[in-house]
Amino acid sequence: MTKKLIKLSIAVVVIAGVVGSSFTTKAYPAFLRKAQKFGAKNCLYCHKQPTGGEGWNERGEWLIAEKERRKADAVDPEWLADYKEGEKKAAENTESKENKDNKDNKDNKDNKDNKDNKDNKDNKEESKKKEKPNQ
Repeated sequence: MTKKLIKLSIAVVVIAGVVGSSFTTKAYPAFLRKAQKFGAKNCLYCHKQPTGGEGWNERGEWLIAEKERRKADAVDPEWLADYKEGEKKAAENTESKENKDNKDNKDNKDNKDNKDNKDNKDNKEESKKKEKPNQ
């Protein structure tokens, strides 16, 4: 009886392990299959780790941002049709160019203000000289 109970316990543990592991791996191959039509070969297409999980590369972060933007419950690999390679870098470059332009505009305004202030100061000095008669 004890041998049968041990064998049954081992069988239950093995079955539970197989069933439990199938839940964690079955959800994501579907993502990979959908993403393959967009060029995915493995989990590194969206993840930093070859086994997937947390830690996303630029494409994975874009998908998460899309999920938020679309107010969706889950990420849909079909959204990859809208993804443009290097989109984040292009946005950063645009942002840094805008920041540079804003800084240049501010510098130009500051230079103009300084020139205007100098001109005003010169004008005041000239008017003071005119008011004072030479003695």
